[in-house]
Amino acid sequence: MEIITSYLPSTISVGGAIALIFINLLCSFISTALSLGGGLLMLVSLSFIIPPVALVPVHGIIQLGSNFARIFVSLKDLDIKIILPFMGGTLIGSYFGANVVEILSPALGQIGVGLFILYSLFGKFPKLGKKYIFFGGIASSTMSVMFGASGPLVATLIKNMNFSPIKHVATHGSMMTFQHLFKSFAYFFIGFSFEQYLPLVSIMILVGFLGTYLGKLVLISKGQSYFKKILSIILFFGAIRLIYFGFYNL
Repeated sequence: MEIITSYLPSTISVGGAIALIFINLLCSFISTALSLGGGLLMLVSLSFIIPPVALVPVHGIIQLGSNFARIFVSLKDLDIKIILPFMGGTLIGSYFGANVVEILSPALGQIGVGLFILYSLFGKFPKLGKKYIFFGGIASSTMSVMFGASGPLVATLIKNMNFSPIKHVATHGSMMTFQHLFKSFAYFFIGFSFEQYLPLVSIMILVGFLGTYLGKLVLISKGQSYFKKILSIILFFGAIRLIYFGFYNL
C-alpha cells in the first residue's frame, strides 16, 4: 500500500484514486456514446477529491487524453476545415484565460466553475455557423482555462452543421483535444506543477481509451433523455456544492 501511495499526491487516498479511475472510464464512455456531459461529470467528480487550485489544470490534462482517444477511434471522420480555424482561436483564448487565472483566487474559481455548470444545464449558448468558428475558439478556450469544461459551448458551434453522430463525436473530440492541450500548456507556463498527478492521470487516460472504444461501439441513440436527466441531476448538485464551498472559502 505504501508503494502505491508514494505515486499519489498527498491529498488523494488510494480509494479516491481508484474511484477517479473508474469514474473516468464512465465519463469517457458517456462522452462518446452520448456526445454530452462526460467532461462536466469528470469536473464535478474531481472537485470531491482534489484541491480547488488543482481542479481545472488536472481536469484539463485528463480530458486531453480522453478526447485524443475519441480522435484515435474515429480519425477518418474528422472535419479538418472546422478544426484549423478553431485551433487558431483556441491558442489566443488560452493566452487570455491564463492571464485572468493568475489573479483569480481558488475560491472564486470554484464559484465560477459551479456557475458555468449551472448555465450549461439551464442556459442556452448561441448557435454559431462555420464563419464564427475562430471566434468561438477564442471564447470557449478562455472559459475553459478559467472554469474547466467548455464542451457544451463547443458542441453548440457544430450543432447546426448536420454532422452524422460519428462525425460529430470525432470533430468535437478533436476540437476539445487542442483546447485542453493549449490549456495544459497555459497552466504549465503560469507555474502549475503536474508532476505529482502524472502517475494517476496516466492510468486514468489509459482506462479512458477503453471507455471511448466501448462508447463508440454503442453510440446510444435510444434512451438519451433518460440518461440526460440523471446526468443533469448529478451535475446540478455537484455545481451547488462547488458554489457553496467557494463562498465558504472566500
